[in-house]
Amino acid sequence: MLPVSSARAANSGTPSGSKLFVESSLDNAAPWVGQEVRLTYTLFFSGAAPQIEDKSQPEHPGIWVRELAPETYIDSTPVSKNGELFRKAVVKQLRLVPMQSGKLPVTGYRIRCLVPRQGEASLDSRNDTETIVIAQPAIIQARALPKPAPADFSGAVGHFTLSVSPENSTVHAGESLSLSVTISGKGNLDTPPPLKVLLPEGIRQEASATPPDTASAKGSTSSVSTKMLLIASKEGVFRFVPVKLTAFDPEAGRYETIASNAIAIKVIAGQATSAQPQSPLSGVMPPMADPDPLDAVISPIIMSMGIAVLALIFGLHLRYIKRYKRTEVQQKRVKRRNHPDRQRRLRPPLRRALVANPRNRSGTSCTALSKKTES
Repeated sequence: MLPVSSARAANSGTPSGSKLFVESSLDNAAPWVGQEVRLTYTLFFSGAAPQIEDKSQPEHPGIWVRELAPETYIDSTPVSKNGELFRKAVVKQLRLVPMQSGKLPVTGYRIRCLVPRQGEASLDSRNDTETIVIAQPAIIQARALPKPAPADFSGAVGHFTLSVSPENSTVHAGESLSLSVTISGKGNLDTPPPLKVLLPEGIRQEASATPPDTASAKGSTSSVSTKMLLIASKEGVFRFVPVKLTAFDPEAGRYETIASNAIAIKVIAGQATSAQPQSPLSGVMPPMADPDPLDAVISPIIMSMGIAVLALIFGLHLRYIKRYKRTEVQQKRVKRRNHPDRQRRLRPPLRRALVANPRNRSGTSCTALSKKTES
């Protein structure tokens, strides 16, 4: 396996006994304009497996390019070339689409290789020998598309199929429906062609179609889907006109129009309009739903607990009011007894009582009391 390098070597050149070179190969050297081809770079080496990294990217004027996902570790296989034994490994793959006709070169791809010295096996690549390998150019001879092109030509080049699939075949009136249109086949779908879907009367598009998904590749084929959100406003069976696409088929060498499958959507009465509405003044009450047995048991318990809590709060409030009033009355009585004005107001009535009744309970008169005091 060849690891991808991220280190730097102190030496340069090619170790003795080691041979390195890169070949470039096209799966189709004479494609039509717009037809996708694949360019593969293969590294051949003898001796120890080198660590590799890109030194410079290929130059490709007039060509659309997309690199396939690179691998961190690359498998190598033995191969015999010109009577010598090598190991080879695919180090880069590109998807190419010529955008114009004529001779279109792809040049300038260079790889930096770090080769261990002979007899040394170490994870430290600082002592490895650095070698720059330049790939040979790849030449594309692109052919122009036949003229005249059909008026409805979409610009797609490849061998494709179309399919239309609804989310459900039966919906209620007023309900939304998702419709998917999928293009699949062999060809470049990174920029999918526009598709026109003719809607039958009674079905409208709720929102603009979502952008196409990223093209998913599986082997040499790819596919892309577009989704539409539709709404049926009335009942009935609605048949869709097949979706059509005019593309250039490079295998057949001519323009062809492909059509999708035919679909039909059945729309039934909406859920909201299936029951007859009742007039608010008709005096007829709508039927009540059957009570839940669990609610019939829990509801009285919750109500009783609520009443008990309210009664407890009310009782505590009354008790607080009574205690507050009793304390206030006691405080007023104490203030009245200890007030100095009350003591002064008690003296004149006592004097008047003694004058009006000169003899007190002991039988002693005021006069006798005076004399006794003088003696």
